[in-house]
Amino acid sequence: MANRIKYSAEELMKLREAIELLEKYKYSDVFGDISGTLQKVLDFIEINLGRESGESYDFISPEKQPHIKGSEYLAGIIEAIKSKKVLRLYYQPFYEDKPYYSDIHPYLLKEYKRRWYLIGLNDFKEQLRTYSLDRIRDIEESDIDYKQKQFSAAEYFKNSIGIISPPGEPPLIKIAIQKTQAQYVITQPWHESQNIDSETEEEVVFSFKLHPTYEFNSLLLSYGKDVRVIEPESLIELVKSQLEEMLGYYSGQ
Repeated sequence: MANRIKYSAEELMKLREAIELLEKYKYSDVFGDISGTLQKVLDFIEINLGRESGESYDFISPEKQPHIKGSEYLAGIIEAIKSKKVLRLYYQPFYEDKPYYSDIHPYLLKEYKRRWYLIGLNDFKEQLRTYSLDRIRDIEESDIDYKQKQFSAAEYFKNSIGIISPPGEPPLIKIAIQKTQAQYVITQPWHESQNIDSETEEEVVFSFKLHPTYEFNSLLLSYGKDVRVIEPESLIELVKSQLEEMLGYYSGQ
């Protein structure tokens, strides 16, 4: 576990001033939309300033952020993308017993659910692949010539949720969510294509234009009985088979 650093009140005040200065530019082209990150730092400062003044803050319970491996590779990957260098990863997926080497032409670093991922062209398979930084066991520069590719993160991920983006045209997905839970989806949309198609006293019908990836399906199932799939039929059958399999775990008990 990483050592906890204790900040003095003076240091916290200086941090607050620096963050407040950055906030003026948080929507600029230089920084992009970093409002969420800045707000978390400001929250941290306010809570710790209260502790420094002797106030009791037992009524505040912020979410603890686990330490995720792989962040030590960020600087090297960023430099490789900027200088257009191929990286040789010694990588171990969750489904493999041993790590293996892959030469990757790096194009993008993406954060998703507090994990960092590298998206790049696998030199051997000649396909875009996604690599979780916490599964990298070693990384070094390769002597292979870098393959330049017109890559747009916005375009690549515009039809998906998460870190996997299947090719092809995405289907139209319609789901109905119980009124009590629908407000969570309205106030925190799942995807930019999200629309409200109709509404009754009991439920709200949402539509999406995206691929039903593992991340989307997991989000769907997390709403349990409060959500039902209207279309497409392929997604209805997938959800039914998953629920039947889950039910099978408890049959005969």
